[in-house]
Amino acid sequence: MDKAVLGYCRLGYFRLGVLDNTWDDLVRTVEGSGAVSLDATRFRLMLLGRDATTGWYEKAYEETAIEIIVLTKASQQLALKCGTYVIGDALGLTADVLREGDRLRVGNKYYEVKTVNEHYLGDSFYRRDCELRLLPLEYLVGDTYTDSVVEDARYRMKVFLETYLDSTTLPNFIVAYENADYPMVRVFTDKAVDLIFCVGTPDSTALPIGVGYEEKVPITIWCVDKSNISGTKLRWKAETELRHITETYPTGSLRTFERLSDNEKNLGSTVLYSVNYVLRYKRYA
Repeated sequence: MDKAVLGYCRLGYFRLGVLDNTWDDLVRTVEGSGAVSLDATRFRLMLLGRDATTGWYEKAYEETAIEIIVLTKASQQLALKCGTYVIGDALGLTADVLREGDRLRVGNKYYEVKTVNEHYLGDSFYRRDCELRLLPLEYLVGDTYTDSVVEDARYRMKVFLETYLDSTTLPNFIVAYENADYPMVRVFTDKAVDLIFCVGTPDSTALPIGVGYEEKVPITIWCVDKSNISGTKLRWKAETELRHITETYPTGSLRTFERLSDNEKNLGSTVLYSVNYVLRYKRYA
């Protein structure tokens, strides 16, 4: 049977009972404008075990073929004809599965998927609009998060949080360094994590010679708004526990917090909530 009649019935995004040929219509629109629907290679991001130092999950990629229409900034007029517009380096339109953090090879170019927005017509899936970031050719293979210096204030703070944060009070959480080299939302979706405490690069000021250092360590709490729990309430709960352990376990130095800001980031598929703190304390030699 014609795939247009079936509505591109592929497991994972077609809801049975609705006939739909909108994706094929879109392909014909693009082809009729002088562009082509491209066959591309998807590198599906997979998260493996956690690194003991950084706290992030190691990554691997699985290679599969997909069909995607890639529109660059130069294709803005064509994008408007398709009912959308180009964000970032390029915009990908596809009926196949793509997720944040996946990578694409289109011709001789590599892209990383930054955001994914799904579109439906009635009860039938139409397409995914994906914001793409252009990558250098050598970026795809062999790149890993290698920031693994152990003996610094960041690592000591990570160990402090892992030791004293109460797993009975908080839902599933991890502690890691800031700036993972893949979208953080994948940790929440792939690993069933509810909270991430990210430890940033410290700012150390030397006290008089032989006394020690005064250190300021950024800590950011991240969570998502899941269907059964409010992202803002979960963020408040994590803040309360963070304050509690610094008051209960000073470990030789008075620790004080400065709360900086709340943030919300809409990724299309979900909302990522965060709050920024700076922890100050003195470390004596």
